[in-house]
Amino acid sequence: MRQIFAALIMGITCAAMGRSENTVVELRDGVTMEFVWIEPGTFLMGSPASAPIRGEDEGPQYEVSISKGFYLGKFEITQAQWIAVMGTAPWTRRKYVRAEPNHPAVYISWIDMQEFLRRLNQAADRDLYRLPTEAEWEYACRAGTTTSRSFGDDESLLGDYAWYIGNVGDAEGKFAQPVGSKRPNPWGLYDMHGNVWEWVQDWYSNAYSSAKQVDPTGATSGSTRVMRGGGFVNHARNVRSAKRFSFDQSLRYCAIGARLVMTK
Repeated sequence: MRQIFAALIMGITCAAMGRSENTVVELRDGVTMEFVWIEPGTFLMGSPASAPIRGEDEGPQYEVSISKGFYLGKFEITQAQWIAVMGTAPWTRRKYVRAEPNHPAVYISWIDMQEFLRRLNQAADRDLYRLPTEAEWEYACRAGTTTSRSFGDDESLLGDYAWYIGNVGDAEGKFAQPVGSKRPNPWGLYDMHGNVWEWVQDWYSNAYSSAKQVDPTGATSGSTRVMRGGGFVNHARNVRSAKRFSFDQSLRYCAIGARLVMTK
């Protein structure tokens, strides 16, 4: 296993020393994973009470500080990356999925993600990889914006940035699309809106605290885990920076995947 990831550790070291905005790590057989450096900062998390479309669990809006920078996956985890690490293809013979190396890995549960992370960290001999917290995810999705989506409030532009129910095509096209095939957000992250929902680390709670927080990690316990971003099965109202959804951590579905954080 360590031989498989030998290039991975070298890539991390060079990126950290050079403070590169992006870094690429090699998994196996030429399969790589690219990360974007996210600077620390402060933002307003959730939706304002005045927002025309707002879920009850998107408030109250509150100030969050992300005190440490981190690397976030430039793309959602692909099928090729999942196979390189896990040696399995859980989407095989499932509905509403196309088996292609550059399509998102789907039908993966939050629990499955823990084994994926365990193998990566074991190979690296240190705890480098994890899921983003919900706060980190929204901070990176917004990319310095305060609008409903990272490109603004004009819903007519959504199709330029996201795969959602409005542009997935006919029945044969109803599956997650190749990663990175739409425009990125201002920080160079692709598919933060749409394509597949992305698991984050947090337990779900139905409301935020109104107090300012630094590096919040969500509820200390719960019965469901948070997913973010919306998917190709969703209408535009569910493909927004603040939109939250949750489900049992064992759920596997055609429109659920993930992206990784790599710590510095």
